[in-house]
Amino acid sequence: VALSVQDSNAAAFGLQPDGRVDRGVRQSVFDRIVERLSALGFSDLRPNPKHGTVEVPSASKRDLASVRLALLSLERELGGMGLMPPSSTYHHFAVGLDGDKMSSSRPDSTIFLGDEPAKVAKKIKRAFSGGQPTVEEHRRLGGDPDRDVAFQYMAYFFEEDDAVLADFAESYRAGRLLAGEMKQACLERAEVWLGNLAERRDETAHLVETFLA
Repeated sequence: VALSVQDSNAAAFGLQPDGRVDRGVRQSVFDRIVERLSALGFSDLRPNPKHGTVEVPSASKRDLASVRLALLSLERELGGMGLMPPSSTYHHFAVGLDGDKMSSSRPDSTIFLGDEPAKVAKKIKRAFSGGQPTVEEHRRLGGDPDRDVAFQYMAYFFEEDDAVLADFAESYRAGRLLAGEMKQACLERAEVWLGNLAERRDETAHLVETFLA
């Protein structure tokens, strides 16, 4: 459990207008948290008011719902949401078309939503490849879809079917699918995706002025 200090609950958590923390108020909040969790049968609680957390070592995912319910009423008393469990998110890094970091200062490193089809085709055909230097070597050694930008862009943006992506990856590694063919597959899907986007943009163009008014 971790404190999430917001404007609506700052005072309840002991945060004063000058930025200082009222330790007495903060401790009382933790005493109430410990009381609610102890009622669930947890005896190994590790409150840390300084860091704003309460660890529950013996808790598992199965206990999450009961812990959340036990703290709901306390959250309301404190002014709303504020006792959310710690979390983290994990992301894949989408590289630029040249295999390096994409940047708006290097227009050829990425595809912009307003790019013309011919421009998109040119960019994808020049994209960094995970294939071998020659067709013969590629047929013999296969390519690496994890380094191939065309494959990565299909996986990130243009192809939703995991089975199709798995088939592309397997064929590429086996050398049956060439780098140029991978780029062509990406290009075809990019054109469809961007075409659908253009249609939707045209359909809602009349709403822009109203939205911005």
